[in-house]
Amino acid sequence: MQRSEAGVPVLISGVSKTFHRAEMQTQALGHVDLAVKPGEFVAVVGPSGCGKSTLLKIIAGLLGPSEGKIEIAGNVISGPHTDLGIVFQSPVLLDWRNVLDNVLVQIDLRGGDPDAYRERAMMLLAKVGLAGFENRMPRELSGGMRQRAAIVRALIHTPPLLMMDEPFGALDALTREQMRIDLEKLWLDRGQTTFFITHGISEAVALADRVVVMTPRPGRIERIIDIDLPRPRNKAVINSPRFTEYCDEITECFMRHGVIQY
Repeated sequence: MQRSEAGVPVLISGVSKTFHRAEMQTQALGHVDLAVKPGEFVAVVGPSGCGKSTLLKIIAGLLGPSEGKIEIAGNVISGPHTDLGIVFQSPVLLDWRNVLDNVLVQIDLRGGDPDAYRERAMMLLAKVGLAGFENRMPRELSGGMRQRAAIVRALIHTPPLLMMDEPFGALDALTREQMRIDLEKLWLDRGQTTFFITHGISEAVALADRVVVMTPRPGRIERIIDIDLPRPRNKAVINSPRFTEYCDEITECFMRHGVIQY
């Protein structure tokens, strides 16, 4: 399957982040350098507290770095960057809006015409298995269905950059795997540059072109692993010896740092 190149390059240069509270200092990130190519799917995997989510927020311009800079499509980010889509671990849907209107709230907030995006919204909802649920309220949906709606909301305005912060972390194993399959299909179809935060080693290998392995806090890049596996990553690929080798390689990185102990 061929995908389009609709993404943008992201350049992370010497990014560090230290949080200050009273007389206490906590260094979350320590000098992170990473270049993400247009249309690339990069997964960042690391232990809790290693600064993964902090890095995502810095890229999105929601936090400023203590040192270093972020460039997206050649522009230095100095505040919130709006030409992107973000999906968090919690779907954060509006209880008083149905599924379709929750998706279209993205357009409302951007000052656009929601009616002009209804057809695209319905198409995307169908692609993630929510056809026929557009008029349901969030309370009528399962956790996985709510997260699918959140992903569609992030994609409705066709952003060149998609940021995902452990979007499947709260889901059960079966729903999580189906969401992984659905996300890969959407990415293959559109080709947004995607920055995906996860705790899951196998999830990172199953989705990414490259996996960035982070050290414990302060988070630094321990290793970047190119994932040379065919797409789509179907059952045969997931069960292949090469897939297991990649997972083992990442596991060994964490064992060296004492994150995983047997």
